Amino acid sequence: MKILDSALTALMILSATVFIAYIGLYFLDFGLFKVLPASITGFFVSFGGLQYVALALFVVALIAKVSFARAMKRKEAESGI
Repeated sequence: MKILDSALTALMILSATVFIAYIGLYFLDFGLFKVLPASITGFFVSFGGLQYVALALFVVALIAKVSFARAMKRKEAESGI
């Protein structure tokens, strides 16, 4: 159960990083995609729609994490841990 919680946290961090990197690239002209070499960021820059995928992934992971935390608390209360 803790592994799933950690995986959801990692997914949220990764998707938030990608989305913030797109925001920095398009609106602020600095950030992660400006610092990293073009061989790494070329894929991300060529597919601008990935920013929306990252945002949707973040929202889904956030909703799953909240519902998972509620289920964990309920299970702990029932078992008396």
